[in-house]
Amino acid sequence: MLLPFDPTESHTAEYDLCIVGTGPAGITLALELANKGLQILILEAGGLDYTAESQDFYECESVGHEGWPKLTRLRFFGGTSNHWSGRCRPFDASDFNRPSVNSLPGWPIDYSELDKYLAPAMKIIDIDDSGGFKPISTTTFDGHFYPDKSAQSPPTRFKEKYIDEIKNNPNIHCFYNATAVDLGLDSHHISVQSILVRHYNGGQTQFKAKTFILALGGIENPRLLLNCKSQIKEGLGNSHDMVGRCFMEHLNVSLGSFIYKNPDQSSQMQFYTDAQFSNAYDIGQSNVTLSIVKTVKSYGRTRAIKNFFKNLACEMELSEKIDYLSDFKCPGMGNISTLMEQSPNLHSRVMLSAQRDAMGLQRAKFDWQLNDYDRNTIKTIGQQFAKDFQKAGLGNVKLENFVIQASDENTIKFSRHAHHMGTTRMSILPAHGVVDENCKVHGLDNLYIAGSSVFSTGGACNPTMPIIQLCLRMVDHLVKKSTFPVKT
Repeated sequence: MLLPFDPTESHTAEYDLCIVGTGPAGITLALELANKGLQILILEAGGLDYTAESQDFYECESVGHEGWPKLTRLRFFGGTSNHWSGRCRPFDASDFNRPSVNSLPGWPIDYSELDKYLAPAMKIIDIDDSGGFKPISTTTFDGHFYPDKSAQSPPTRFKEKYIDEIKNNPNIHCFYNATAVDLGLDSHHISVQSILVRHYNGGQTQFKAKTFILALGGIENPRLLLNCKSQIKEGLGNSHDMVGRCFMEHLNVSLGSFIYKNPDQSSQMQFYTDAQFSNAYDIGQSNVTLSIVKTVKSYGRTRAIKNFFKNLACEMELSEKIDYLSDFKCPGMGNISTLMEQSPNLHSRVMLSAQRDAMGLQRAKFDWQLNDYDRNTIKTIGQQFAKDFQKAGLGNVKLENFVIQASDENTIKFSRHAHHMGTTRMSILPAHGVVDENCKVHGLDNLYIAGSSVFSTGGACNPTMPIIQLCLRMVDHLVKKSTFPVKT
C-alpha cells in the first residue's frame, strides 16, 4: 500500500520492521522482507516525484572539499536510482583481506559473505547473470594493472520498476512526504520503540515497530543519528564519536594525458590495480580510465572556425604551445581519469551545522578531506601506470605535475563520483565504527543501517552492487533472528 502521510491520523499498529528511505537499499529490504510475511512500514521523506521543496533538505554547509550533495542525491520515491548511470562492479576478495587501512581496521566480514548474494543482486538491478562482469577493453600489458570488469544495469529505476509492487503488497504500508525526525528509546536506552515522523505542514505523529532500519544515504544516515539527541545528547550510536566520521568518496583524479599508439583501436580503455601492487605499497585501489579523442569538436556559432584552427594546430604539432589559448586534445590523444579508493579518515566527516531545515533538524556540516595516505595513492598509481603503459609500447603519458612533484592536496586536480561511504562504518568494536558485522548499531538491540555508509573501506567499484548484496545479507540475518512466523 502506498499512501500520502497524514499526521492527523493515529497509527497504533506495531510493525515488524520500519524502513526509512525508498532508494535501492530501502526498497530491496522492504520487498524481500514483506515477501517473507513480515509487516513492513516504509517512510519516504520526499514525494512521488522531484520537488525543489524536498530537495532543499539536502542543502548542507561545506567546510572542506565541495562534494555537492544537494546536486548528487535525489529526495523522492526511488532515491538516487532516479538518475543513476547503471555501472556496476562488485567488491574483490582483496577488499576484505586488508587487516587495516590508514590505521583503522578493515572489513570485519569475509568476501564470501557478499559474494554468495551476487546472483540475486544482479537480478534485482536487471543484469543478465549469464553475461557476468566483462572487461571494458581487450588491451592488456605486463605490469601492475589489468583490464577492469563491469556490467551495466539498464539502469534500473527503482520507482519505475517496483512502485506497483509496493502498492499491491498487502504486507507493506509505504507513506511518502513523511520525514523521520527522531527515534524514541526505551528507559534503558538500548532499544528503539518508536519513530517520530513530521509532515511539511508541521504536523507529526509516531509509528511503532519491533525493528528499525535507516536507509538514507551516506550523509543523511549520520545526520539523522546525530539529530536524535532528545534522550542521548551525543546522538544515537555515537558513544565513541564515530557517527559521521570516515567519510569516503571515490576520487575522480585527472592524472594527465596520453597519446595512444593505435588510436583507432578503442575510444576508451579501463584498467584496475593489481592487489599485490596495492598491498606492497600500502595504497588504495583504483580504476584508471583512458578516454581517447576521435575527432576535434567545437561548439557555438564559430565552431567551424574553431575546428579549422584546432585541426591545423594538431597537424603542425602546435597544440601544446597554444594550450594557454585553448585547452584541447588532438585525435589520438586523450585524458586519464580514475575512480580511486579513498582511505577511511577520522577527520573527513559529516557533522551537524547550526543551520536548521524546515523540519527543525540541524543541517549537515560536510567536511570532505584528503590525507597523506590518499595523496600517496594518487602519486603511486599515476607514476606506476605511466611507467607500465609506456614500457609496453602502447603510447606516451604526460602526467600532471602534482603526480610527479611534492604537492599539497590543494594542487591535486580531483572531483567527486557522488559515492558517499563510510560514515556509519562496520566494525567489530564501537571505538572503530558505528555498526557491527550485521549492520546493527553498536549498543542498540534493534536499529540497523543499510547502504554504503556502512562500508569499512570503499574499494574502487561503484557502490550500488555491494549495497544490494549487503541488503540481501541483512534480510537473511533478520529472518533468522525474527521471533515471528516467516515464509521460507
